Amino acid sequence: MKNSYKEAIKYIYNLNKYGIKLGLKNITCLLSLFDNPHLKINIIHVAGTNGKGSTSAIIHSILQNAGFKVGLYTSPHLVSFQERMVINGEYITPEEVCSLLDILKPAINKVAHTRGCQHPTFFEVITTMAFLYFYEKKVDFAVMEVGLGGRMDATNVSQPLVSVITHIDFDHMDRLGNTLAEIAGEKGAIIKQNTPVVSADQFPEAQEVIKKIAREKKSPLYNYGEEFNATLISSQLKGNYFNYRGIYNEINNLYVPLAGEFQLENTSLAIAATELLNDNGFLVAEDDIIRGVSNSRWPGRFEIISEKPLVILDGAHNPNGAKQFILNLKKLVPDKKIIAVLGVFQDKDYMAILKTIVPHVNQVILTMADNPRATPTKILAEEVKNYIDDVNIFETRKVAAAIKKAFQIARQDDVICITGSLYTVGEAKTYFLEEKNLKKG
Repeated sequence: MKNSYKEAIKYIYNLNKYGIKLGLKNITCLLSLFDNPHLKINIIHVAGTNGKGSTSAIIHSILQNAGFKVGLYTSPHLVSFQERMVINGEYITPEEVCSLLDILKPAINKVAHTRGCQHPTFFEVITTMAFLYFYEKKVDFAVMEVGLGGRMDATNVSQPLVSVITHIDFDHMDRLGNTLAEIAGEKGAIIKQNTPVVSADQFPEAQEVIKKIAREKKSPLYNYGEEFNATLISSQLKGNYFNYRGIYNEINNLYVPLAGEFQLENTSLAIAATELLNDNGFLVAEDDIIRGVSNSRWPGRFEIISEKPLVILDGAHNPNGAKQFILNLKKLVPDKKIIAVLGVFQDKDYMAILKTIVPHVNQVILTMADNPRATPTKILAEEVKNYIDDVNIFETRKVAAAIKKAFQIARQDDVICITGSLYTVGEAKTYFLEEKNLKKG
Protein backbone atom coordinates (compact mmCIF):
# COMPACT_ATOMS: atom_id res chain seq x y z
CA MET A 1 0.00 0.00 0.00
CA LYS A 2 2.93 2.33 0.76
CA ASN A 3 4.10 2.26 -2.84
CA SER A 4 0.62 2.69 -4.26
CA TYR A 5 0.02 5.70 -1.97
CA LYS A 6 3.34 7.13 -3.12
CA GLU A 7 2.24 6.59 -6.73
CA ALA A 8 -1.18 8.14 -6.02
CA ILE A 9 0.40 11.27 -4.56
CA LYS A 10 2.83 11.47 -7.48
CA TYR A 11 -0.09 11.27 -9.92
CA ILE A 12 -2.03 13.95 -8.00
CA TYR A 13 0.91 16.37 -7.87
CA ASN A 14 1.69 15.71 -11.51
CA LEU A 15 -1.70 17.31 -12.28
CA ASN A 16 -0.06 20.65 -11.43
CA LYS A 17 1.30 20.66 -14.99
CA TYR A 18 -2.24 21.55 -16.12
CA GLY A 19 -1.93 24.80 -14.16
CA ILE A 20 -4.71 26.74 -12.43
CA LYS A 21 -7.82 27.07 -14.58
CA LEU A 22 -10.52 29.07 -12.88
CA GLY A 23 -13.98 27.97 -13.96
CA LEU A 24 -16.68 25.45 -13.08
CA LYS A 25 -17.11 23.53 -16.34
CA ASN A 26 -14.51 20.82 -15.70
CA ILE A 27 -15.53 20.07 -12.13
CA THR A 28 -19.24 20.16 -13.01
CA CYS A 29 -18.56 17.57 -15.69
CA LEU A 30 -16.44 15.44 -13.32
CA LEU A 31 -19.01 15.49 -10.53
CA SER A 32 -21.87 14.69 -12.91
CA LEU A 33 -20.15 11.35 -13.65
CA PHE A 34 -20.66 10.49 -9.95
CA ASP A 35 -24.26 11.68 -9.77
CA ASN A 36 -23.37 15.03 -8.17
CA PRO A 37 -22.36 14.09 -4.62
CA HIS A 38 -21.77 17.79 -3.79
CA LEU A 39 -25.52 18.45 -4.04
CA LYS A 40 -26.29 15.72 -1.48
CA ILE A 41 -24.19 17.13 1.38
CA ASN A 42 -24.95 19.91 3.87
CA ILE A 43 -22.20 22.42 3.15
CA ILE A 44 -20.81 25.49 4.91
CA HIS A 45 -18.77 27.40 2.32
CA VAL A 46 -15.94 29.70 3.46
CA ALA A 47 -14.19 32.35 1.31
CA GLY A 48 -11.99 35.36 2.12
CA THR A 49 -8.39 36.58 1.91
CA ASN A 50 -7.13 35.93 5.45
CA GLY A 51 -8.58 33.77 8.20
CA LYS A 52 -10.66 31.39 6.11
CA GLY A 53 -8.67 28.35 7.23
CA SER A 54 -8.93 29.06 10.95
CA THR A 55 -12.62 30.02 10.58
CA SER A 56 -13.28 26.71 8.79
CA ALA A 57 -11.39 24.76 11.47
CA ILE A 58 -13.39 26.40 14.29
CA ILE A 59 -16.72 25.65 12.51
CA HIS A 60 -15.56 22.03 12.17
CA SER A 61 -14.70 21.87 15.88
CA ILE A 62 -18.01 23.40 17.04
CA LEU A 63 -20.10 21.02 14.92
CA GLN A 64 -18.04 18.01 15.97
CA ASN A 65 -18.57 18.96 19.62
CA ALA A 66 -22.29 19.25 18.88
CA GLY A 67 -22.24 15.53 18.04
CA PHE A 68 -22.24 15.80 14.25
CA LYS A 69 -20.03 13.96 11.78
CA VAL A 70 -18.17 16.80 10.04
CA GLY A 71 -15.89 16.94 7.02
CA LEU A 72 -13.29 19.70 6.64
CA TYR A 73 -11.65 20.55 3.31
CA THR A 74 -8.78 23.08 3.41
CA SER A 75 -5.68 24.02 1.43
CA PRO A 76 -2.76 24.06 1.21
CA HIS A 77 -1.49 21.43 3.63
CA LEU A 78 1.54 22.00 5.85
CA VAL A 79 3.14 18.55 6.13
CA SER A 80 0.92 15.87 4.57
CA PHE A 81 -1.59 15.81 1.71
CA GLN A 82 -3.95 13.98 4.10
CA GLU A 83 -4.46 17.23 6.08
CA ARG A 84 -6.66 18.55 3.25
CA MET A 85 -9.55 16.18 4.00
CA VAL A 86 -10.53 15.61 7.61
CA ILE A 87 -13.56 14.05 9.30
CA ASN A 88 -14.03 14.80 13.00
CA GLY A 89 -10.34 15.59 13.40
CA GLU A 90 -9.12 12.44 11.60
CA TYR A 91 -7.15 12.77 8.35
CA ILE A 92 -8.15 10.82 5.27
CA THR A 93 -6.05 7.62 5.22
CA PRO A 94 -3.53 6.69 2.49
CA GLU A 95 -5.77 3.72 1.63
CA GLU A 96 -8.78 6.00 1.16
CA VAL A 97 -6.77 8.37 -1.07
CA CYS A 98 -5.72 5.41 -3.25
CA SER A 99 -9.22 3.98 -3.41
CA LEU A 100 -10.80 7.33 -4.37
CA LEU A 101 -8.16 8.01 -6.99
CA ASP A 102 -8.78 4.58 -8.56
CA ILE A 103 -12.46 5.55 -8.89
CA LEU A 104 -11.60 9.02 -10.19
CA LYS A 105 -8.98 8.19 -12.84
CA PRO A 106 -11.37 6.91 -15.56
CA ALA A 107 -13.60 9.97 -15.02
CA ILE A 108 -10.59 12.33 -15.22
CA ASN A 109 -9.62 10.71 -18.51
CA LYS A 110 -13.18 10.99 -19.84
CA VAL A 111 -13.44 14.71 -18.99
CA ALA A 112 -10.02 15.34 -20.55
CA HIS A 113 -11.39 13.94 -23.84
CA THR A 114 -14.81 15.61 -23.67
CA ARG A 115 -15.46 18.32 -26.25
CA GLY A 116 -15.50 21.75 -24.61
CA CYS A 117 -13.66 20.55 -21.48
CA GLN A 118 -9.98 20.48 -20.61
CA HIS A 119 -7.87 18.09 -18.58
CA PRO A 120 -8.95 18.50 -14.93
CA THR A 121 -6.41 20.36 -12.80
CA PHE A 122 -4.87 19.41 -9.45
CA PHE A 123 -7.42 21.46 -7.49
CA GLU A 124 -10.42 20.28 -9.53
CA VAL A 125 -9.45 16.64 -8.95
CA ILE A 126 -8.83 16.94 -5.21
CA THR A 127 -12.01 19.00 -4.72
CA THR A 128 -13.97 16.25 -6.50
CA MET A 129 -12.18 13.73 -4.30
CA ALA A 130 -13.25 15.67 -1.19
CA PHE A 131 -16.91 15.84 -2.26
CA LEU A 132 -16.88 12.09 -3.02
CA TYR A 133 -15.12 11.25 0.23
CA PHE A 134 -17.52 13.26 2.39
CA TYR A 135 -20.55 11.84 0.55
CA GLU A 136 -19.32 8.23 0.86
CA LYS A 137 -18.59 8.75 4.56
CA LYS A 138 -22.12 10.16 5.08
CA VAL A 139 -21.02 13.31 6.88
CA ASP A 140 -23.70 15.51 8.43
CA PHE A 141 -21.81 18.60 7.25
CA ALA A 142 -18.84 19.45 5.05
CA VAL A 143 -16.96 22.69 5.72
CA MET A 144 -15.44 23.66 2.36
CA GLU A 145 -12.72 26.30 2.20
CA VAL A 146 -12.38 28.14 -1.11
CA GLY A 147 -9.02 27.64 -2.84
CA LEU A 148 -8.74 30.86 -4.83
CA GLY A 149 -11.27 33.68 -5.08
CA GLY A 150 -14.77 32.26 -5.05
CA ARG A 151 -16.75 32.83 -8.22
CA MET A 152 -14.69 30.51 -10.44
CA ASP A 153 -13.23 28.34 -7.67
CA ALA A 154 -13.94 24.62 -7.96
CA THR A 155 -15.67 24.58 -4.56
CA ASN A 156 -18.29 27.03 -5.85
CA VAL A 157 -20.36 24.25 -7.43
CA SER A 158 -21.80 23.66 -3.97
CA GLN A 159 -25.18 24.85 -2.69
CA PRO A 160 -24.39 25.65 0.94
CA LEU A 161 -26.63 26.09 3.96
CA VAL A 162 -24.49 29.08 5.03
CA SER A 163 -21.82 31.11 3.22
CA VAL A 164 -19.00 32.74 5.20
CA ILE A 165 -16.75 35.56 3.98
CA THR A 166 -13.72 36.37 6.11
CA HIS A 167 -11.69 39.58 5.82
CA ILE A 168 -11.09 40.66 2.21
CA ASP A 169 -7.77 42.27 1.26
CA PHE A 170 -5.34 42.41 -1.64
CA ASP A 171 -3.98 39.03 -2.81
CA HIS A 172 -3.88 37.08 -6.10
CA MET A 173 -4.52 40.37 -7.91
CA ASP A 174 -3.37 38.86 -11.22
CA ARG A 175 -6.50 36.67 -11.11
CA LEU A 176 -9.01 38.44 -8.87
CA GLY A 177 -8.70 42.11 -9.80
CA ASN A 178 -6.79 45.22 -8.78
CA THR A 179 -9.37 46.86 -6.51
CA LEU A 180 -11.04 45.70 -3.31
CA ALA A 181 -14.39 46.00 -5.07
CA GLU A 182 -13.27 43.60 -7.83
CA ILE A 183 -11.80 41.13 -5.31
CA ALA A 184 -14.96 41.33 -3.18
CA GLY A 185 -17.03 40.63 -6.30
CA GLU A 186 -15.08 37.40 -6.86
CA LYS A 187 -15.25 36.27 -3.24
CA GLY A 188 -18.84 37.44 -2.73
CA ALA A 189 -19.93 35.20 -5.60
CA ILE A 190 -20.12 32.27 -3.16
CA ILE A 191 -23.35 33.89 -1.86
CA LYS A 192 -26.24 31.79 -3.16
CA GLN A 193 -29.93 32.61 -3.63
CA ASN A 194 -31.89 32.88 -0.34
CA THR A 195 -28.92 31.50 1.61
CA PRO A 196 -27.68 33.35 4.73
CA VAL A 197 -24.20 34.84 4.61
CA VAL A 198 -21.92 35.76 7.49
CA SER A 199 -19.32 38.45 6.74
CA ALA A 200 -16.29 39.92 8.50
CA ASP A 201 -15.92 43.64 9.19
CA GLN A 202 -14.88 44.63 5.66
CA PHE A 203 -13.30 47.74 4.16
CA PRO A 204 -16.16 50.03 2.96
CA GLU A 205 -15.39 49.32 -0.71
CA ALA A 206 -15.63 45.54 -0.18
CA GLN A 207 -18.60 45.84 2.18
CA GLU A 208 -20.65 47.71 -0.42
CA VAL A 209 -20.13 44.90 -2.94
CA ILE A 210 -21.02 42.15 -0.43
CA LYS A 211 -24.21 44.00 0.57
CA LYS A 212 -25.20 44.48 -3.08
CA ILE A 213 -24.72 40.77 -3.93
CA ALA A 214 -26.66 39.72 -0.81
CA ARG A 215 -29.53 42.04 -1.76
CA GLU A 216 -29.65 40.75 -5.32
CA LYS A 217 -29.62 37.13 -4.12
CA LYS A 218 -32.21 37.87 -1.40
CA SER A 219 -29.72 36.40 1.07
CA PRO A 220 -29.85 37.54 4.72
CA LEU A 221 -26.52 39.19 5.57
CA TYR A 222 -25.02 39.11 9.07
CA ASN A 223 -22.02 41.39 9.63
CA TYR A 224 -19.37 41.23 12.32
CA GLY A 225 -19.63 44.38 14.41
CA GLU A 226 -23.34 44.72 13.64
CA GLU A 227 -25.48 41.59 14.09
CA PHE A 228 -22.77 39.83 16.11
CA ASN A 229 -19.46 40.82 17.72
CA ALA A 230 -16.79 39.93 20.26
CA THR A 231 -15.15 41.88 23.08
CA LEU A 232 -11.62 40.98 24.12
CA ILE A 233 -10.98 40.12 27.77
CA SER A 234 -7.31 39.19 27.38
CA SER A 235 -4.92 38.24 24.59
CA GLN A 236 -2.11 35.80 25.40
CA LEU A 237 0.49 33.72 23.59
CA LYS A 238 -1.66 30.61 24.00
CA GLY A 239 -4.92 32.24 22.87
CA ASN A 240 -7.70 34.73 23.65
CA TYR A 241 -10.43 35.13 26.25
CA PHE A 242 -13.46 37.09 25.06
CA ASN A 243 -17.19 37.73 25.34
CA TYR A 244 -19.44 36.95 22.37
CA ARG A 245 -22.71 38.71 21.51
CA GLY A 246 -24.29 36.78 18.70
CA ILE A 247 -27.34 36.18 16.56
CA TYR A 248 -28.98 33.87 19.13
CA ASN A 249 -26.39 33.51 21.92
CA GLU A 250 -24.60 35.70 24.43
CA ILE A 251 -21.62 33.85 25.85
CA ASN A 252 -19.13 35.24 28.35
CA ASN A 253 -15.52 34.26 28.95
CA LEU A 254 -15.02 32.11 25.86
CA TYR A 255 -11.50 30.82 25.22
CA VAL A 256 -10.00 30.14 21.79
CA PRO A 257 -6.49 28.61 21.72
CA LEU A 258 -5.41 30.64 18.68
CA ALA A 259 -3.14 33.63 19.26
CA GLY A 260 -3.80 37.13 17.96
CA GLU A 261 -6.70 39.50 18.54
CA PHE A 262 -7.80 39.11 14.91
CA GLN A 263 -8.84 35.55 15.80
CA LEU A 264 -11.80 37.04 17.71
CA GLU A 265 -13.35 37.99 14.37
CA ASN A 266 -12.63 34.60 12.78
CA THR A 267 -14.01 32.79 15.84
CA SER A 268 -17.12 34.99 15.83
CA LEU A 269 -17.72 34.26 12.14
CA ALA A 270 -17.51 30.54 12.91
CA ILE A 271 -19.91 30.79 15.86
CA ALA A 272 -22.40 32.91 13.86
CA ALA A 273 -22.34 30.39 10.98
CA THR A 274 -23.15 27.53 13.35
CA GLU A 275 -25.87 29.59 15.08
CA LEU A 276 -27.61 30.00 11.71
CA LEU A 277 -27.77 26.22 11.27
CA ASN A 278 -30.48 26.25 13.97
CA ASP A 279 -32.71 27.84 11.30
CA ASN A 280 -32.29 24.60 9.29
CA GLY A 281 -33.32 22.45 12.21
CA PHE A 282 -29.80 21.52 13.41
CA LEU A 283 -29.36 22.09 17.13
CA VAL A 284 -26.06 23.72 18.09
CA ALA A 285 -26.26 24.51 21.80
CA GLU A 286 -24.27 27.09 23.77
CA ASP A 287 -22.20 24.36 25.46
CA ASP A 288 -21.29 22.92 22.04
CA ILE A 289 -20.00 26.34 21.01
CA ILE A 290 -17.97 26.77 24.21
CA ARG A 291 -16.37 23.31 23.90
CA GLY A 292 -15.89 23.56 20.13
CA VAL A 293 -14.17 26.93 20.31
CA SER A 294 -11.86 25.89 23.17
CA ASN A 295 -10.93 22.65 21.32
CA SER A 296 -10.09 24.40 18.03
CA ARG A 297 -6.73 23.77 16.40
CA TRP A 298 -5.19 25.41 13.34
CA PRO A 299 -1.46 24.69 12.92
CA GLY A 300 1.03 27.05 11.30
CA ARG A 301 -0.70 30.29 12.33
CA PHE A 302 1.17 31.91 15.21
CA GLU A 303 1.87 28.40 16.42
CA ILE A 304 4.40 27.94 19.22
CA ILE A 305 6.44 24.89 18.33
CA SER A 306 9.30 25.22 20.81
CA GLU A 307 9.71 27.06 24.13
CA LYS A 308 13.40 27.86 24.75
CA PRO A 309 14.13 29.73 22.62
CA LEU A 310 10.52 30.54 21.76
CA VAL A 311 9.85 29.43 18.16
CA ILE A 312 6.74 30.73 16.39
CA LEU A 313 5.46 29.45 13.05
CA ASP A 314 3.21 31.80 11.11
CA GLY A 315 2.24 31.33 7.47
CA ALA A 316 1.84 35.07 6.76
CA HIS A 317 1.90 34.92 2.96
CA ASN A 318 0.43 38.29 1.94
CA PRO A 319 0.84 41.89 3.19
CA ASN A 320 -2.25 41.80 5.42
CA GLY A 321 -1.19 38.50 7.00
CA ALA A 322 2.30 39.94 7.58
CA LYS A 323 0.80 43.05 9.21
CA GLN A 324 -1.32 40.94 11.59
CA PHE A 325 1.71 38.79 12.40
CA ILE A 326 3.82 41.82 13.38
CA LEU A 327 0.97 43.30 15.47
CA ASN A 328 0.75 39.98 17.32
CA LEU A 329 4.48 39.81 17.83
CA LYS A 330 4.76 43.33 19.26
CA LYS A 331 1.84 42.78 21.60
CA LEU A 332 2.56 39.22 22.76
CA VAL A 333 6.39 39.18 22.92
CA PRO A 334 7.43 42.81 23.49
CA ASP A 335 11.07 43.80 24.14
CA LYS A 336 12.52 40.55 22.85
CA LYS A 337 15.27 40.00 20.31
CA ILE A 338 13.56 38.65 17.19
CA ILE A 339 15.29 36.39 14.66
CA ALA A 340 13.17 35.94 11.53
CA VAL A 341 13.50 32.98 9.17
CA LEU A 342 11.93 34.25 5.96
CA GLY A 343 11.02 32.45 2.74
CA VAL A 344 8.59 34.20 0.39
CA PHE A 345 7.07 33.25 -2.97
CA GLN A 346 7.71 35.25 -6.14
CA ASP A 347 4.03 35.35 -7.12
CA LYS A 348 3.20 37.11 -3.84
CA ASP A 349 3.82 40.78 -3.06
CA TYR A 350 7.10 39.82 -1.42
CA MET A 351 8.43 43.39 -1.34
CA ALA A 352 5.44 44.52 0.74
CA ILE A 353 5.75 41.45 2.99
CA LEU A 354 9.44 42.16 3.65
CA LYS A 355 8.75 45.86 4.22
CA THR A 356 6.12 44.91 6.81
CA ILE A 357 8.18 42.35 8.72
CA VAL A 358 11.90 43.19 8.51
CA PRO A 359 11.96 46.63 10.21
CA HIS A 360 10.56 44.99 13.35
CA VAL A 361 13.13 42.20 13.72
CA ASN A 362 16.80 42.14 14.75
CA GLN A 363 18.22 39.49 12.44
CA VAL A 364 16.97 37.86 9.25
CA ILE A 365 17.80 34.44 7.84
CA LEU A 366 16.58 34.25 4.25
CA THR A 367 15.70 30.87 2.81
CA MET A 368 13.76 29.05 0.09
CA ALA A 369 11.05 26.43 0.36
CA ASP A 370 11.52 23.46 -1.95
CA ASN A 371 9.14 24.92 -4.53
CA PRO A 372 9.69 26.55 -7.94
CA ARG A 373 7.67 29.57 -6.75
CA ALA A 374 10.21 30.38 -4.00
CA THR A 375 11.98 33.74 -4.41
CA PRO A 376 15.80 33.36 -4.64
CA THR A 377 17.48 34.60 -1.45
CA LYS A 378 19.72 36.92 -3.49
CA ILE A 379 16.62 38.86 -4.65
CA LEU A 380 15.20 38.92 -1.10
CA ALA A 381 18.56 40.10 0.31
CA GLU A 382 18.61 43.14 -2.00
CA GLU A 383 15.23 44.23 -0.65
CA VAL A 384 15.97 43.37 2.99
CA LYS A 385 19.09 45.60 2.93
CA ASN A 386 16.73 48.59 2.82
CA TYR A 387 15.53 47.82 6.33
CA ILE A 388 18.35 46.11 8.24
CA ASP A 389 22.18 46.18 8.30
CA ASP A 390 24.07 43.68 6.13
CA VAL A 391 25.70 42.16 9.21
CA ASN A 392 22.28 40.97 10.41
CA ILE A 393 21.30 39.26 7.13
CA PHE A 394 22.05 35.59 6.48
CA GLU A 395 21.23 33.47 3.42
CA THR A 396 20.54 29.73 3.27
CA ARG A 397 19.17 27.62 0.42
CA LYS A 398 17.15 25.23 2.60
CA VAL A 399 14.59 25.80 5.35
CA ALA A 400 16.26 23.19 7.61
CA ALA A 401 19.61 25.00 7.28
CA ALA A 402 17.91 28.31 8.12
CA ILE A 403 16.41 26.84 11.30
CA LYS A 404 19.78 25.40 12.36
CA LYS A 405 21.38 28.81 11.79
CA ALA A 406 18.64 30.49 13.87
CA PHE A 407 19.31 28.13 16.79
CA GLN A 408 23.06 28.82 16.51
CA ILE A 409 22.62 32.56 16.95
CA ALA A 410 19.63 32.61 19.33
CA ARG A 411 19.88 32.87 23.09
CA GLN A 412 17.37 31.13 25.39
CA ASP A 413 15.20 34.24 25.83
CA ASP A 414 15.19 35.27 22.14
CA VAL A 415 12.32 34.64 19.74
CA ILE A 416 12.69 32.79 16.43
CA CYS A 417 9.89 33.45 13.93
CA ILE A 418 9.50 31.33 10.80
CA THR A 419 7.23 33.01 8.27
CA GLY A 420 6.68 34.37 4.75
CA SER A 421 4.73 31.49 3.23
CA LEU A 422 2.74 28.44 4.29
CA TYR A 423 5.18 26.24 2.36
CA THR A 424 8.14 27.63 4.34
CA VAL A 425 6.19 27.00 7.55
CA GLY A 426 5.20 23.51 6.34
CA GLU A 427 8.85 22.55 5.80
CA ALA A 428 9.71 23.98 9.22
CA LYS A 429 6.92 21.95 10.81
CA THR A 430 8.27 18.80 9.11
CA TYR A 431 11.77 19.61 10.43
CA PHE A 432 10.54 19.95 14.02
CA LEU A 433 8.42 16.78 13.81
CA GLU A 434 11.42 14.82 12.52
CA GLU A 435 13.63 16.25 15.28
CA LYS A 436 11.03 15.26 17.86
CA ASN A 437 10.86 11.72 16.44
CA LEU A 438 14.67 11.43 16.46
CA LYS A 439 14.74 12.39 20.14
CA LYS A 440 12.00 9.81 20.87
CA GLY A 441 13.95 7.17 18.99
